[in-house]
Amino acid sequence: MNLQLEPDVAFGVHPGLGVAAAVADDRPFLDEVLRRHHFRHSSALDLYVLPGDTPHNTAVRTVARASREFQDAGLSVAADPRIMLPPPIPTPDGVPARQALPGQPLTALTGELHELRRSADVADVLEQILDEHHGVVGDLEEFIDTAAA
Repeated sequence: MNLQLEPDVAFGVHPGLGVAAAVADDRPFLDEVLRRHHFRHSSALDLYVLPGDTPHNTAVRTVARASREFQDAGLSVAADPRIMLPPPIPTPDGVPARQALPGQPLTALTGELHELRRSADVADVLEQILDEHHGVVGDLEEFIDTAAA
């Protein structure tokens, strides 16, 4: 039995950079897979990071897809579960921020609407809501009001 103490790839959340990945070895395959999933290498930090404007749900899906590809290749992967937590929602001054909770992706998606300017982008977010199947009917009114604004 061969125990491996260090994973080949580890995903986590960097406080200033967002979702990041670290690799145990300098292997071309690891670099290739991460770059294919839109991670960029930061030589100063020796980390791979997703672009800062990557929407939360896209980042979660990206980590899942990359993890699956690594695991299919027989590599070990570790991921910090905090990747699943959506970022806080921007609010007007003086309005308390609503807390984003795990398992409520609509909260994060509603926050993303504030940054969207094209109707096609709103359609992409709506498609993500329909794909989630998390019973979002209760929050739908707030989401539609934000999308209309």
